[in-house]
Amino acid sequence: MARVSRATSPDEAAQGGWLAGVRAEEKVLRDAQECKAARTVAGHSADAEECAELLEMLGLHAEQGKQLI
Repeated sequence: MARVSRATSPDEAAQGGWLAGVRAEEKVLRDAQECKAARTVAGHSADAEECAELLEMLGLHAEQGKQLI
């Protein structure tokens, strides 16, 4: 069955564009925060095994700490 989309008004289209911009900005900020968190964990870990374990607990990856902020 084909999906029928309704026509959007210019206001709805502008709202969607605004929301996409907000989401993109939030992703940039979240990526920077996760990068800092990964670096902080790495700097305070006793060894690589502890670092990997802590990063996993936080849902982070070592590669995130290598990003440029």
